[in-house]
Amino acid sequence: MAVETRRDFIKAAGLVTGGLMVLGITGCATGTKQDSHDNDNTSHTPSTTDPGSMDWQEMDRHHREGIEAFPAATEGKGNQLLPYTMDGDVKVFELTCTEIEWETQPGKKVRAMAYNGTVPGPVIRVTEGDKVRIIVKNEMKESTAVHWHGLRLPNNMDGVPFITQDPIPPGGSFTYEFVAKPAGTHMYHSHHNSTEQVGLGLLGAFIIDPKDPAAEPAYDREYLIVLNDGTHGYTINGKSFPATEPLVAKKGERVRIRFMNQGVMYHPMHLHGFAFEVFARDGYPLPQPFLCDTLSIAPGERWDAIVVADEPGVWAFHCHILSHAESRMGMYGMVTALIVEE
Repeated sequence: MAVETRRDFIKAAGLVTGGLMVLGITGCATGTKQDSHDNDNTSHTPSTTDPGSMDWQEMDRHHREGIEAFPAATEGKGNQLLPYTMDGDVKVFELTCTEIEWETQPGKKVRAMAYNGTVPGPVIRVTEGDKVRIIVKNEMKESTAVHWHGLRLPNNMDGVPFITQDPIPPGGSFTYEFVAKPAGTHMYHSHHNSTEQVGLGLLGAFIIDPKDPAAEPAYDREYLIVLNDGTHGYTINGKSFPATEPLVAKKGERVRIRFMNQGVMYHPMHLHGFAFEVFARDGYPLPQPFLCDTLSIAPGERWDAIVVADEPGVWAFHCHILSHAESRMGMYGMVTALIVEE
């Protein structure tokens, strides 16, 4: 669905004129005062405008502008599938660490550290038991290393400087090689100066599909939601509302959502109108799946859930720590929508 068509759908559903919230995968309206949220490098708390300085009409206008801008276009898109080459029976991937500018909201570019030029970095996706080689090149001004979070691998491939390897210096490289296991939703990120480097964007998803697809629930569509709360503020897949992308499904489809929290705060993700059928945590199948509509995701955790898209409309989807999602100036940060089409 094209951006304009999505906006028409949102308006048709009554989210603009009816005053409902739209909250995206995977913030701030073009021409609005969204920077008043202070969703930037210095604070995680939106500014609180003096109640006497903004009347209700102005507040409503700011909220409406953000909704009407969603989904707003920005430069750059993370979570792209990383291609590989074959060396015999080994899948060979390449990651290059660079320092870039990244647009998190319309017109807001921030300093970033990136794998292959995007935030999040590319998705590494393989099958359980694959032999994997990942060549990491460092083109930044400081050392780094890559930790393969959730994977079972030899100790010398774990990516922790001065414990399992020397850091990768500027201009240097390091080759990681291991067998991909266990199956599930995992991730990778810097483990050197990690508060800053991961906060600036050195993070990505590592998905290992099971050898037997029947080991997981059936689904029609799949989405990845990477949460971060570092230097770039509150982001979903490297973007803040209204630059987040909506999840889109047809009525009746089963939608798989892979959540991962690469930040330092809890984020209880809440989807209006539906239940999450949660079936895996940190890549491991749960002995007893459960239902919920708000799923708390701790730093470092991954959760897998199915949503049955049985009710058409535009449904708000956001972090329920409300200061991560909304202020007097409107929606921002960890906000998106599930759009269910007839």
